[in-house]
Amino acid sequence: MKNTGAWTVALLLVAGAAAGCFRNTVSEMELDIPAMTSPAAAARVEAGLKTLGDAVKGMDVDVEHRRAVVKFDNVRLGRRNVEVAVAHAGFAVNDWPADEEARAKLPEEMQGHE
Repeated sequence: MKNTGAWTVALLLVAGAAAGCFRNTVSEMELDIPAMTSPAAAARVEAGLKTLGDAVKGMDVDVEHRRAVVKFDNVRLGRRNVEVAVAHAGFAVNDWPADEEARAKLPEEMQGHE
């Protein structure tokens, strides 16, 4: 019976160590968004990223270079989730095409430049 207590303690230590592996789970990725040519387009991209909720830890949108850097919780989101959120806002991003239905709803000046 004394060994059972030792195994329980050992199991708890292993479980605690495994749980600690999921700390510091923020990743950063760069997004190339060719049609993001204005502050209004940048606002739409930001709104698309905000649909991912608090899993997005930060974003820096650069209209001049048509790029965005996004920090996100990589346990809750994958890189493709971030790209799809921008695509669903109507913009092609990296190698992911824009959602055509969302793109058609954008003002005409935001629909080109892919």
